[in-house]
Amino acid sequence: MSEKLSSPVYTNDYVTCYDNYLIVHDYYFPFGNRKMIKYADIDKCELGYIDELGFSKIKLWGMALSPIWWPADLHRHTGREKYILLDTQQWPKIGITMNDNEIDQIYYFISSKLSTKHLDKEPKTFSDIPVNLKK
Repeated sequence: MSEKLSSPVYTNDYVTCYDNYLIVHDYYFPFGNRKMIKYADIDKCELGYIDELGFSKIKLWGMALSPIWWPADLHRHTGREKYILLDTQQWPKIGITMNDNEIDQIYYFISSKLSTKHLDKEPKTFSDIPVNLKK
């Protein structure tokens, strides 16, 4: 409950980033309710170019012919170059667009929250690292 009382680190018309989670605005169709995503639940965060997706894989709101859910953004087809793809190991993935002058900053912020997520899987000492020596 204390998470919801914290102050936003960054906010715009499309997302609000807090220390431990982010809110995606206008996520659920048709009412535009928000979706909360904890950074701990995000497995991958990728930054891509919309023109690489092709028209059939992106939609103004909802899911097109790919397993990506797009929150409402009426400028997605005409005024955006980049998107953020969040993989929470649930179906579907989440695609987010916003003003291109903000998307890089949001991407790096989310990515920085994920950088420590998998530290427990990394070797802790040199003796934990498997070594294959050839003779």
